[in-house]
Amino acid sequence: MRDYSGHSHDPGRYPTPVIELDGAPVSVSVDIHAVLWTCDLRGGECAGRPLDLDAAGPDDAWYLENDYWDEGDDEYGRRKIVIRADNIASRMTVSHLDGRPVVVTGGDRFDFSFEDDYDSSGGIVRVWDLRTGNRVGTVMIGHDLGVCSLTTVPSARGPLVVSSCEQGKLQAWEMATGEPVAELEGGYNGEMGAALVDGRPVAVTGGDDDFLQAWDILNGEQIGEDLTGIEPGVRAIAITELAGRAVVVAGGDDARLHVWDLATQDPIGSPMTGHAEGIERMGIATIAGQRVAVTGSLGDIRVWDLARGEQIGDPLTGHHLQTVAEIAGTPVAVVQASGGVLRLWDLTLAAR
Repeated sequence: MRDYSGHSHDPGRYPTPVIELDGAPVSVSVDIHAVLWTCDLRGGECAGRPLDLDAAGPDDAWYLENDYWDEGDDEYGRRKIVIRADNIASRMTVSHLDGRPVVVTGGDRFDFSFEDDYDSSGGIVRVWDLRTGNRVGTVMIGHDLGVCSLTTVPSARGPLVVSSCEQGKLQAWEMATGEPVAELEGGYNGEMGAALVDGRPVAVTGGDDDFLQAWDILNGEQIGEDLTGIEPGVRAIAITELAGRAVVVAGGDDARLHVWDLATQDPIGSPMTGHAEGIERMGIATIAGQRVAVTGSLGDIRVWDLARGEQIGDPLTGHHLQTVAEIAGTPVAVVQASGGVLRLWDLTLAAR
């Protein structure tokens, strides 16, 4: 394992995504002061830059469309709002837009409020330039409560931002324009995973229900029947490929890892067991040509061979899973030790 540290935020607030920046793999986070941090996973150096909170509010068009325009309030005729720095990044992910690296943030339910009456409008999704901290495009508004899950997925309309929130609403927008693409009803306290399947963006939602649902994002329709057999609540969902077929992998409070065939909605094998506590986070990797899931609970991190339906290697204890990535061709798990120190766990060695 390799350690790095040196910045002031707590990486345990949410899964810490990883992206390549100027040829180096970096972890990305936003602290409670709305400072965007990038940390080199090869050398350990970290750099912080503040997000441009002056651009974090809605554009003028939103005030007009929602009847919030008041000629007497300020020089722009808009009601004044308060942006809460510590609530702006309840969830986050990283991506690329027009060739530049960006970070996408989803706010919690107290993201911003109006100064005069403290009405809240939470769950705003924003895109930021990773190098500068400047906002890119328009803010994406539609969630009334906080964002629970956030990702990006390619599509025929360009990259999409897909998010789910506390009341179960699943939304998708064009990343480049902020144009709404879909609004669907998922599970309360919604978890979500998304991927490109047969050329179309697909999302799978779950939450406080005892089932999952798969959605074709572009046409807004459910794919097949509910995926059943899991207990509430669902905390981690992924879509991947196994033996040439698309599969859904999920875990949650029942501490078991479940797999379904996406096309038929049938479970594949028996749920995999081993965790004593519920599964909170998950990532997918490929080790020696085999698709594996890496799962994290409060007590340990485990690696599972999805084709064989069994755990491989020994669990890693005393750490919390952040994310799974590939660095210089090697699949790794970014894990958090006590004191907020992040470490890289080589998954090729973990599986031996």
